[in-house]
Amino acid sequence: MAKLESAKEKYCTSKQAASLLEVTTRTIQLWSESGILQTWKTPGGHRRFNLADIEMFKEQLKQDNKDLAPNRLVRVLVIEDEPDLIMLYKLRIKGWDLPIILETAMDGFEGLIQIGAWKPDIVITDIQMPNMNGIHMLKALSKIDVFKQLIVMVVSGLSPGAIEHKGGLPEQVHLFSKPIPFDEIEKVINQQCKIILQTE
Repeated sequence: MAKLESAKEKYCTSKQAASLLEVTTRTIQLWSESGILQTWKTPGGHRRFNLADIEMFKEQLKQDNKDLAPNRLVRVLVIEDEPDLIMLYKLRIKGWDLPIILETAMDGFEGLIQIGAWKPDIVITDIQMPNMNGIHMLKALSKIDVFKQLIVMVVSGLSPGAIEHKGGLPEQVHLFSKPIPFDEIEKVINQQCKIILQTE
C-alpha cells in the first residue's frame, strides 16, 4: 500500500498541475498539446504529469517573472526570434512613455508559456520563427478563452497571400508588414492602455 501511495504522489492530474502552476486547466492542456509540458494519458484518456517536472517548471516561471513590475502596468509581450529586432522593440517602446511593461519570447513555444503564466494584455508576434511559428501558436491560442481578451498584432515580412497559404490568422488579429511600423503599433498600444487602465 505504501508503495502504491508513493507512486501516486509522483504524478498529478491536469487540475492539480494547474493549481501548482497557478494557471487555468485549459492552459495546462494547451501547454501539453503544444509539447511544452510532457504528459501521457491513462487508458481512460486522462492526462497525467510528472510531479517533479511540474515543480521544476514552476521554479522556471518564478525565475522568469521575479523582476516584473506591478500588475497596474499594461503588459506587452513581443515574440520575435531575431535579437536585433528584439532590441529595436525594447528601445522604441521604452521611448513611448506609456504605462507598460515589456517582456519577450523567442518563438511560439516560449510565447505560449509567457501568455499562460504572465497573462499579457497585448501580444506582438512574428510569423516565421523556429520550433513553433506564429501561425501555429495563434491557432493553438485561439482555442482558449484568454485569446478573446488579448490584443494581438502580427508583424511579418510575408504577404497576406503567403500568410493565408500557411494557414491564415484568426479574425481579430491586427496584421502589419515589415519593416516594423512602430507608429501604428504605438497608436494601438496607446489606445489599449487607456481602455485597460480605465476599466481597472
